[in-house]
Formats: sequence, structure tokens, C-alpha cells
Amino acid sequence: MFNKIMLFSLVLTAFSCRSTDTNMTPSATTHLMERTKEIQLTENDQALILTHGQEQTIIPKSMLPIQTVMIGTSSAAAYLKEINAFERIKGVTERMFFYNTDIAAGIASKTILDVGSSNELNMETILTHKPQLFITSTNPVLAKYHEQLEQNGIKVIYLDEYKEEDPLARVEYLKLFGKLFGKEELANNRYEQVVKSYDSLKTVFAQQPKGHFTTLVNTLYGDVWYLPATNTLQAQLIADAQGNYFLTQQGDKNVLNKTFEEVYAVAKEAKYWINAGDFESLAALKASYGNYSWFTAYKTAEVYNPLLRKNAAGANDYYETGVVRPDLILKDLGKIFYPNTFPTTSFYFYKKLE
Repeated sequence: MFNKIMLFSLVLTAFSCRSTDTNMTPSATTHLMERTKEIQLTENDQALILTHGQEQTIIPKSMLPIQTVMIGTSSAAAYLKEINAFERIKGVTERMFFYNTDIAAGIASKTILDVGSSNELNMETILTHKPQLFITSTNPVLAKYHEQLEQNGIKVIYLDEYKEEDPLARVEYLKLFGKLFGKEELANNRYEQVVKSYDSLKTVFAQQPKGHFTTLVNTLYGDVWYLPATNTLQAQLIADAQGNYFLTQQGDKNVLNKTFEEVYAVAKEAKYWINAGDFESLAALKASYGNYSWFTAYKTAEVYNPLLRKNAAGANDYYETGVVRPDLILKDLGKIFYPNTFPTTSFYFYKKLE
């Protein structure tokens, strides 16, 4: 969704979900996901077993396919759209964060309910309509509500795909949705198609003449410039597009904290600057902090933000469709770094600030 929310997500400590149906202990199991680190999906004759950290959520196969679901993340909407199961969404939280216009249309027609926010769930509405499944992300603030849902027979699945370091690992969550919603073949096909597209683009960009340039990312948040370590999703996307991320430090953390002076000392000559906040123009970027204009990328107007699919309410499809279509993000980045590639196609997410 928004950069601030994503920043909060990166530094949030994962809150473990509660185990359900623990009497159904898995016997002979089959592992269904290969790339993901945040979750593991296995199955046996009786159930799907979703492992998240040290906890498990067990979905009896007698419940499948799921026909009614409420969701608390825009990524869940993207996965459901990708497998043609969008109509099974019966409720959402934080409605303003969904880019897909079918969410707003559903709320207007009351086929989709507004069931709360990131701070509070409308338990009366949820329990009255009682979906089979509630998909959310780990959030300690909502933990008591999630526990109540489970106590009332509503399965809760925690989706923290934003923590995955591999862009294609996030796409692999399609397999989970395919299993849950009876769309396994379609989900697997879509996954393979996106992987093929992504790998093909990687090959194209790897064959480009290596330019002597570097790429700067993000902006200050308060007095701190939060930068993704090289083992993170954002850095991986830049690497796969041959974008020469200016930072080479890996470390144990997903986010590295730097001062403006530290970043400027290393990246002042960076040719490109991407994901520079939510600013829609160079003037707005400079107005937020005048010293941004010191960077070469600012002076040469090589600053790019994913703004092309952002609506009036602020919801951004980069954080929705972009989750299941990292190949579209990669193509945009490659076009930024190597403008002569795909000269007849337009950017999908990114916009050059003017």
C-alpha cells in the first residue's frame, strides 16, 4: 500500500498466529510450495496444513473449496482476482487501501461489507455473516479479534507475503489460494506463466551492456533514511533489472538506517532514483526537503515513482497487482535503467517525475 505502511511492515516483529484444530495431526504430507520462507503449505488426505513460524493453521478438506471469505490485505484481493475467485470476497478491512474498483462497487451494492480497520474489527458484522475464512496479516493490535474469530469457528490465515525476499516467492502464494478456493490448476498455470515472464525479462536485462551507473532508493522518514538491505525484495528487483543498487551492505536486518549525510556521501552521483516517497513531482520532492536537489538524479530528472496506477483515495495498484505480477515491475525498472529496451511499450506502474 503506502510507503509508510510498507516501512512499518518491514520493521514489525511477526506475531505468531494461533494453531487451530490441533487434534488433526498431519501424517503423510506433501509439500506444495518451494520458494516461500514465511509460510509452508503441506497437505495430507484430511487437510491442508499452513505453517507460519512455529504455528499451524489446519484447514480440513471437508471445508474446501472455500466459498466465502473476508480479507484484510489488498494482496489477498490480487490473488483472488488472479484465480477468478474475486466474487467470493464478502468483506474487507481498510477499504480505502484497495485499488480494485470492484471492492468499492461491492461495498456500494452491499455485496461486500466494510468490516473494520487496522485497529479494530466489526465483530458483530463478521459473526453475523460468518465467512468460512478470514485472511489477514500479522498484527498484534488485532490479535484479540482474530482469536475471537477462531473461537467462533472462523478460520484465520495470516498472509505476510511482503516479508518474502524473492519476488517470485510472493507469486507462489497463488498455490495456496488455488488449493483453498478450488482453483488449483488455474493457480499453478498462472504461477508458471509469471515465473516464465519474469525469468525471460531477467535474461533480456542481463544481456544489456553494463552501464557505469548506480541507483538510489527511498527518501528520509523523519531524520532517518531507511534503505533496504541487499537481501530484500526491493534490492532483488533492482538486481534482476541490472540496476546497480548503490548499497552493497547486506547484514542481518531488512532495513538499514542511514542519515542524509551518509546516503549523500555514497549516492550523490547515482544516475537513477526510484521509489522516492509518494511525491508526484520534483517540486514536491524538493519542497519536502530542499537538499534532495543536491543529488545528480534530481538535477537530471531521473526520479521515478510507481504512481501510474494510484487512485484519488491514495490506493496504489503497485502494492496490489504488483504482488502477483512482479514481472510488470521488473519490466518497468528495466525500461528505466535501459531505455532502449521495449521502446514501443509504456510504463505500467512507474512515472518519471517532472
